Amino acid sequence: MPYKINYKKDQDYIAITVEGNFSQSTLKELAADVAIYIEQHGCNRILNDLRQASLIRDSFSIYNMPKTANRAGVELRCKRALLVNERSKDFQFLETVFLNQGHNVKMFTNIDAAMRWLLNKETHEPGH
Repeated sequence: MPYKINYKKDQDYIAITVEGNFSQSTLKELAADVAIYIEQHGCNRILNDLRQASLIRDSFSIYNMPKTANRAGVELRCKRALLVNERSKDFQFLETVFLNQGHNVKMFTNIDAAMRWLLNKETHEPGH
C-alpha cells in the first residue's frame, strides 16, 4: 500500500503519509480509508504528507480528485493541510482545483506551519 493512515488522538487529527505515485486511483482508495477514520474518530482535520509522493501529471485526473474524495466520504467540511517538499506547479494546481471545488485545503512546505494552521480552530485563514 503506498500510504499510511494514523489517528493522532493527542492532537485530534488524522495523519496520512503517501509514498510513490499519487494518482486518482490511489486517491480513491485512500479517501475511502480516510472516510472510515473520519467516522470512527469524529475528526475532520487531516495532515496529508506528500513529501515522498509524485503527483501523476494528468490534468483531467487532478481535476477530478476533489469529486473522488468527496464521493468517498472526505467531505468539504474537512480541513486538510497538504505537506509537500516544494511548491511545484503540479501540487499548486492540485491545491487550486480542491479550493475551486469548495474544499478547505492549504499547501505547506514546513511541517510546523502546516500543524499550526491545521490545529487552529478557524476553518479558513485570511490572506491565503
